[in-house]
Amino acid sequence: MGEHFPRYVDGRPAQASDGATFRSFEPATRRHLADVPRCGEADVREAVAAARRAFDTGPWPRMEPPERAAILRRVAGRLAEESPRLAELEVRDNGTTLRKALGADVPGAHAAFLWSAWWAEHMSDRLARGHTGADTAAAPHYLRWHPLGVVAAIVPWNLPLLLAAWRIAPAIAAGNTCVIKPASFTSLTALELVRLLHECGLPPGVVNVVTGPGGTTGESLVRAPGVDLVAFTGSDAVGESVRLGAAGAGAATRLNLGGKSPNVVLRDADLDRAAAGVAWGIFLHNGQVCMAGSRAVVHADVHDEFVERVRELAGRLVVGDPMSPATDLGPLVSRNQARTAQRFTRLGVSEGARLVCGGRAPEAGELPEGLDAGAYFLPTVLSEVAPDSTVAQEEIFGPVLSVIRAADDQEAVRIANGSRYGLSAGVWSADPAHARAVAESLGAERVWVNDYRLVDLELPPDGAVPGDVVWERLTNDLDGYRRRQSVTDSSSGSPEVTATPYGLLGL
Repeated sequence: MGEHFPRYVDGRPAQASDGATFRSFEPATRRHLADVPRCGEADVREAVAAARRAFDTGPWPRMEPPERAAILRRVAGRLAEESPRLAELEVRDNGTTLRKALGADVPGAHAAFLWSAWWAEHMSDRLARGHTGADTAAAPHYLRWHPLGVVAAIVPWNLPLLLAAWRIAPAIAAGNTCVIKPASFTSLTALELVRLLHECGLPPGVVNVVTGPGGTTGESLVRAPGVDLVAFTGSDAVGESVRLGAAGAGAATRLNLGGKSPNVVLRDADLDRAAAGVAWGIFLHNGQVCMAGSRAVVHADVHDEFVERVRELAGRLVVGDPMSPATDLGPLVSRNQARTAQRFTRLGVSEGARLVCGGRAPEAGELPEGLDAGAYFLPTVLSEVAPDSTVAQEEIFGPVLSVIRAADDQEAVRIANGSRYGLSAGVWSADPAHARAVAESLGAERVWVNDYRLVDLELPPDGAVPGDVVWERLTNDLDGYRRRQSVTDSSSGSPEVTATPYGLLGL
């Protein structure tokens, strides 16, 4: 018998209005883990209405930023206190390893709330040229940031707690209210996060949760009247459906979609370092990360040696019980995802790639007793991959690395950029100037040099004043959940405001 988890609406735990539920299962064992409300359209409307009331008439958007920040910091504290329990729940619901849940997922969620609190306090909602601090109130021309309103946040199954935190925390820190829909496979830690939010003093209706399948519950949320922004993380195909549905309802969208990120290994790279970084970039969490480095574009002169080093590293990874601290890789999120990795691997070989290692589920005796081998897939390396082949172009979301040979730097850049995706990339070279030149030739939004930072646990700085206001203004996450307004006040006849040429109309 699984544990019953409620949804949350208007600050209260609740079941679906018709009492419907669905089951959540442990990927590692296929055991029944929990029963979760299957929310219908009426439940979605109720949640959106609660968020709308909380934004239009509630206290949250009208609080001073330090007041909101104080609640977010309390949430961060509770996440740290409950880290062991939340990590275990994430492992059982998602299949990630205990080591990763304790070392990345919960700390990452903790960091999301600390950063959002810091931005709320230090990123002013008003900016004027030549004016600072309280002086901006007297500026005749200024920029003003306002919360957007009701944010519908649809979170994927791969990093349920972490991505829920990075959707909720900056959105509410900016003064918005939210309705969050976690993936039906992995709803539990998002539900627990919202419970903690309310226990830390979040006003009713500021964050609400609906649970259920994306094709019904998610679709209803995307098209719900009263939503101002739909924030979606997931596949390209579903993202396009979300964009169209939100546009039809008059809502803006913020989409984070798939990836096929390259690691470019140059001729002068430190191969031990590069092989370890590439293996980390594709095998962490079984490659179920949108920024996973699933392509390695390697200079021909070092290709064979590099492939051998990655093969050796892949062979050392411990595949097993995700609750064991010794385990490097647990199951994928489902049997279906493991079958997807298998299907792409076979397709890659049929298109001319060479299977270096892996390429299959564990066999009898390779896993501890009681684990479901059908949800596992061994870390896999394919070499001699053609740049335009399916495994080099399509997101697999599994532990499958495609290694592509490049004759020189120019060809490596062409191959790396030869994808419809552009999330991230890595460049590996012993010469920093060489690496940066290649990095700046790539089309990726973010590039790491001699590193692949899938996990970034940096915390906000101490002190009351940002070290670099321009940097923080351009990189903070709050502004993505706010609208910017330009205000010009000509009342005083200030010389800072150019006079309007009314005479052009004879007035």
